[in-house]
Amino acid sequence: MKAEELKRAVASAQDEIVESLRSMLRVKSIGPAYGGEGESDRAKYLMGLLRKMGFKTVDLYESDDPSVPSGKRPNIIVRLRGTSPKNIWIVTHLDTVPEGDIEAWKSPPYDPEIRDGKIYGRGAEDNGQELMASLYGLHSLVRSGVTPECNVGLVFVADEEHGNVHGIEFLLKKDIFRKGDLVIAPDHGQKDGAAIAIVEKGIAWINVEVVGCQTHASTPHKGINALEAAARFMVAAVDGLRKAFPKKAPLFDPPASTFEPTKCEANGPNVNTVPGRQVFAFDFRVLPDYRLDEVMAFLQKVASEHEKLTGAKINVTFLNRADSAPMTSADSEIVHRLSKAIEAVRGVRPHVFGIGGGTCATPFRREGIEAAVWSTIPETAHNANEFINIADLVADAQVYALLFAGKNVG
Repeated sequence: MKAEELKRAVASAQDEIVESLRSMLRVKSIGPAYGGEGESDRAKYLMGLLRKMGFKTVDLYESDDPSVPSGKRPNIIVRLRGTSPKNIWIVTHLDTVPEGDIEAWKSPPYDPEIRDGKIYGRGAEDNGQELMASLYGLHSLVRSGVTPECNVGLVFVADEEHGNVHGIEFLLKKDIFRKGDLVIAPDHGQKDGAAIAIVEKGIAWINVEVVGCQTHASTPHKGINALEAAARFMVAAVDGLRKAFPKKAPLFDPPASTFEPTKCEANGPNVNTVPGRQVFAFDFRVLPDYRLDEVMAFLQKVASEHEKLTGAKINVTFLNRADSAPMTSADSEIVHRLSKAIEAVRGVRPHVFGIGGGTCATPFRREGIEAAVWSTIPETAHNANEFINIADLVADAQVYALLFAGKNVG
């Protein structure tokens, strides 16, 4: 079979792909951290779809979680043997974030609507499009009688939206993946489908508690103003961090590390009290050149200086941390294979880049497994009125089909 024939085979299944995606999105799949019941119902839908499609090698790996009604967090792996021993994995996720402000939606978030060539619904972009695109890319090979060049594994994981504990991290302990495997984690992308992410910044969420001494606002000398101490520390910390960690890397946008004050908690209901406690948070995205322990050590040094300056106690702790994983080489096999398939479908020459957010590729890179991040998306994830373009859904399925087929199509 020729590549153009395989592309046409994928395109001919457009209506089927669209309806399967819409059916899946009707099944809520929100994790317990966000008030949901987990991914079990969506996994049941997909297991039924996979049986209907005729896939023979389908495995269900369940992580125990007493916080969901089923007690389990499901992970599904679909496998199809190729003509070479090399393994290619596509890792997408089953869970979504909640719908948020329902009044902001123009159509029901869990009854996906088609308008102007787009599918609107919660989870359409994040991560339904790529789950269905990878599934139908592989299914098109089966229906066309094409054997994949490499062994293909489609991995549908739980718990991506809240840390991967019951998903990727759970599966990595099962000895399923190994060095030499190739991984695509399509949970980030750009609108033209030409960008492949090969590295992420390190991420640190920092909690800061400033403890002073509460007093009446008319007698501030009798207390220690925690809000003022927090403000002074906040500005000094941000200014200092930006000067102490100044490197830039053109792969990223923005190219430098970012150090941003974000969340700030209320410190009391009334105006006429000097607050004795103030809590706020930082969000840091740090270039791979630096380790997060270096950043924290600098921050604690500034905190110690401001304790002496203000008399307040400043407690600085990690809320969450994820050091940057090793970069996947721009000349790696997975980047070359993916680039070739993208160019054959999109007619564009892909480029590599780095991102500031965490992705499903990071845990694999830490294990020494080459991983790339790619998809073609309108960048509406987590928004009200989240949507995808049907044309992108089909085109990405074509990319996966050609990627899987490799040398086995002309």
